[in-house]
Amino acid sequence: MRRGFTLIELLVVIAIIAILMAALMPAFTTANDRARVTECRAHIAAIGIALDQYRRDRGGNPPDLQALCDRGYLTDDSLLLCSKTGARYFYDKGAKSVSGVICACCAPGTAKGKRPHSGRESFVVIQAGGKLVEVGS
Repeated sequence: MRRGFTLIELLVVIAIIAILMAALMPAFTTANDRARVTECRAHIAAIGIALDQYRRDRGGNPPDLQALCDRGYLTDDSLLLCSKTGARYFYDKGAKSVSGVICACCAPGTAKGKRPHSGRESFVVIQAGGKLVEVGS
């Protein structure tokens, strides 16, 4: 008698593996998205520190975020790009109130469904008062 797998047994094993992969895929997607949010938070936190240093040295906000790199407050231009979309971060140098958004990974008025994180529902911002938050999560 020959030892080995029948075609049916092989197909059953492949089907079980496919079902397990389908069950685990949402967990992997969620973990990947949370990693992107964390990376975005780190970028915006670095921008916030650079903005604070710029304000202390020069007495006001820079004209744009690129000025932080041009004047040596940030050493890596890639910090100015959203890790999810690759787009430049939103910047409002004139944010007056403490809760006003000074920097974000998308414009604050961006509708849900078009935002970069958490299933297109949230985005990361640094407020004029220095607080770092994820809006919409």
